[in-house]
Amino acid sequence: MLKEIKKISSLLLSVGFSSIGFIAAITVTVLAAREVSNNPLFVGFPNAIGVGGATLGTQLFYILSKNYSRIYALSATFAIGAIGGVILFTSLLIDSFALLLVGAFVLGIGQSATLQSRYAASFVASDKFKATALSLAVWFSVFGSIFGPRLVGEYSDYFAKIFASDLIIGYIVATLGMFFASLSIIIFTSKNNPLREKETIEIQSSDNISNNKDGTFLSVLLVLNHFTMVVIMSATPLHIQDIGETVKLVGVIISYHTLGMFLFSPILGNYVDKYGYKKFTYAGSSILLLSCIITFLNSEPFFLKIGLYLLGLGWNFNYVAISSAIAKYSLKYSTPLNIKSDTYVFAGSFIAHTSLGISYLLIGYSGLNLIGILISSYLLLSLRKLNKINL
Repeated sequence: MLKEIKKISSLLLSVGFSSIGFIAAITVTVLAAREVSNNPLFVGFPNAIGVGGATLGTQLFYILSKNYSRIYALSATFAIGAIGGVILFTSLLIDSFALLLVGAFVLGIGQSATLQSRYAASFVASDKFKATALSLAVWFSVFGSIFGPRLVGEYSDYFAKIFASDLIIGYIVATLGMFFASLSIIIFTSKNNPLREKETIEIQSSDNISNNKDGTFLSVLLVLNHFTMVVIMSATPLHIQDIGETVKLVGVIISYHTLGMFLFSPILGNYVDKYGYKKFTYAGSSILLLSCIITFLNSEPFFLKIGLYLLGLGWNFNYVAISSAIAKYSLKYSTPLNIKSDTYVFAGSFIAHTSLGISYLLIGYSGLNLIGILISSYLLLSLRKLNKINL
């Protein structure tokens, strides 16, 4: 097991750094959009644009890994993300919403490397360690969930005195996190590591992929799971601010949420390897539904902590289990379903973020939680189709 972990250790380190940076940025971006745009309809636009960047980043990652190596693709994409952090920092200095959008797009490119790291870990691991390797890559994001929002909360007042914005700390952390992620993947990857090899899986024609119902269904499950999480998570900072609470509480509650997203990943991955992904997808969908019910019934800070933690936990069960199935599918059929699936996830996230401003104004936080209840209920009911899939 130690040999397998050593093989992916540089990946894990880079995921830790990049997650600290990205989650710090996510903690403040909706509030930053409200601050510099002066239009509540635009609050979700930067994160939506960031999803567009992640979509482009996924394609860029594939091109670079095919022509050079996975490690080169990861390092270059993380470095681009660091540039995005600098742009976001500057946008608050000069009070520019347009620059905020540009920065979010470029940071999104960097975030795509974090997402692809889980598949890279699975691809280089042995057959019996694939889900565990993937879940370890997800688990290292727990450092982001702990340190990202907390750094924002603890140092927001300090940097507000220097830069006249209590949100700018989020983008300082984002820049440093992405920079160290880019550096660590190069420095700490051994010379004979499979990560230094070129990508060998070729993208098939869209007809060959889209006609396979199993692959499409797995992608849809991943999209619905992520969409539900994004809708509730993105609206939570707005709701907290609107009930008169501070940026510090935003950081605390987002920490609870992201701990749920990543804390149990290694244990979960081990069990997915042993017992298969189907049982854990049922469990994850049930937890996702419960979380939406809790925050629908009561959205005071105490219940937000519970609800957002469970939202992250349910997402994590589904994310690890379904991603493991997608990785196996990609290898079994020699097709990069992981690239296709992430593209679909990004599209769903784009819709969630773009519609956040108008939907929050029209139906409020409770209404968005009701949407989460409906989507997660549909997700749970549709899982019976998993019994027909053999991987």
